[in-house]
Amino acid sequence: MLNTKKISLFKKTTLFWIISSVVLCSLVFVLRGILMPFVLSFILAYILNPLIVKLQNKHFSRTLATSLVIFLLALAVLSSILILLPVLQAQIISFVVKVPTLANSLWLKVQPVFELIKEHISETQLSYLKETLSVQTSNFFGDISSALMRLFTGWSALFNVISFLIITPVVVFYLLLDWNEIVEKIKQLIPVKNAELINTKINEMDEILSAFIRGQAIVCLFLALFYGFGLTAIDLDFGFSIGFISGLFSFIPYVGSLTGFVLSLLLAFTQSADWVLFLGILMVFGAGQFLEGYVLTPKLVGDKIGLHPVWVIFALMAGGYLFGFLGILLAVPVSAVLGVLVRSAISCYKNSVYYKG
Repeated sequence: MLNTKKISLFKKTTLFWIISSVVLCSLVFVLRGILMPFVLSFILAYILNPLIVKLQNKHFSRTLATSLVIFLLALAVLSSILILLPVLQAQIISFVVKVPTLANSLWLKVQPVFELIKEHISETQLSYLKETLSVQTSNFFGDISSALMRLFTGWSALFNVISFLIITPVVVFYLLLDWNEIVEKIKQLIPVKNAELINTKINEMDEILSAFIRGQAIVCLFLALFYGFGLTAIDLDFGFSIGFISGLFSFIPYVGSLTGFVLSLLLAFTQSADWVLFLGILMVFGAGQFLEGYVLTPKLVGDKIGLHPVWVIFALMAGGYLFGFLGILLAVPVSAVLGVLVRSAISCYKNSVYYKG
């Protein structure tokens, strides 16, 4: 009888959490158009809260510490926008304008290859191969230019900038100001019976998130500047924009750096460049990967965060597909939480009668 009651309670608890998760995901999907500044604000507050705590330990009041951090953050963002945004925007617009020329130049570089293989394949196959490559090359550059134009121009970009500059700092300020109260109220909602276990899992999630988000943010910023200035130093056309954006997207394992490397090589082909430029590109991305893999990531992120690269890539792709850029922002925190829950569920399963028999 007792076991029956426990099973019934377990089913009700499971059903409650399933319904709650479905409702939460539905709300996020419906409100995804306005959630961006709030999700970004929460992530920034989470990243900056340890700094507020350190300032409080130095006898700053919570309000003064929060005001100082927000002021310095706003100053850093505005300085970056004034210095970097004009360069990025000018290069990206120039890149978009030159896309047809770049695609045609790249196509002319490939033509000698067809002269070498035309003796080994039929004329029909050769024509089909040429047409396919031509279309794919144009589509590749076109997709990149369209994405960059949407990112840096138009009303959506203007709205994102306004929301980032006005709404986000205000929300971050109030979140940081009331962070302790928010955390305490959330803890009060934890079921008393399982409070110790749940708090242990929450601390594990916090350890993973803090290691990944705070550390990865610094890594991406460093790589963005390293790639940007490195490709500029070797005189690659649009080098700063390619390097900077590649570095920012390095939070997607291998994707950001690999995309930047391939795009840099393609642009080098269009420049009628000699082997020195290709060697320079190889050295810049090779040095960046070395610093990321052997210096920055081990020290800032760590190797025990429990997030496998394949899991991160899948989470980011799924989040982006379902919710757009908002989903990309939420992907890593959600995947970290799910990772802890899955490992906990596996541990419970291995200690259950279903596994042991």
